[in-house]
Amino acid sequence: MEECQLYSEPALYDLLFPNAGEDAPVGADARVQRIAASERFYVDQARRSSGPVLELACGSGRLTVPVAKAGVPITGADLSPRMLAAARAKAAGAGVDIEFMEADMRTFDLGRRFSAIFITGNSLLHLLRIEDLKACLRRARSHLTPGGRLVFDISKWDLGQLAGDSGERRPVLNVTVAGRGEITIEETATYESAEQVRHMVWYVSGPGASDFRIIDYSLRVIFPQELLLLIEATGFGLDARYGEFTLDPFDSSSPRQVCICSALE
Repeated sequence: MEECQLYSEPALYDLLFPNAGEDAPVGADARVQRIAASERFYVDQARRSSGPVLELACGSGRLTVPVAKAGVPITGADLSPRMLAAARAKAAGAGVDIEFMEADMRTFDLGRRFSAIFITGNSLLHLLRIEDLKACLRRARSHLTPGGRLVFDISKWDLGQLAGDSGERRPVLNVTVAGRGEITIEETATYESAEQVRHMVWYVSGPGASDFRIIDYSLRVIFPQELLLLIEATGFGLDARYGEFTLDPFDSSSPRQVCICSALE
């Protein structure tokens, strides 16, 4: 599994997807609220666990570090050495002790079990093939203690958006960074309906630096009823599914699938 281009520069990633906080340069109020709500949700889920937590695809520690600061033992695993280095630096700066390790979430074998496993922020969708998705979830199940829970969130894709993916370039995100000015992202996207894969190219620009980074990546599209079959096929039961981190009921208008699953006996 190749490292996604999105994670090749942790410093840029952290500017675009920062930790929760009043000084986070995250643009629109709705985005500020979602970042804060996601942190509250995962910290709460960690506190509800009866033992240690594992975060797969932990990245630069955006959620791993707050969980550790809340007093819950947590291990972070990721495929990217660069992101893991950034996560270790964040943990050291926050004064928390976290074990970080390089691992492929399809094949990892840590030799121990956890009370909860988190896969946050669309990380699961980097697995483009159904075989890889099943492999990841089965590996997760094998690392859970009896009664352990798998908690993850993924997009609930809007069919109108996918149908409109024509490759036309359009704005998707902007943040204002102290000392650097406004950073903008424009995107082109196309959707392969047979494979259920959305291909995206991000064009990152700053003051006087148009398209200073071009990031090409793809995400799997998992529809709500398909997700239920995937969960069941890999030995889990769905305890709850919410439409947002604020625990809004899941329905047709929901932007996300926020899921809490238990490993079945």
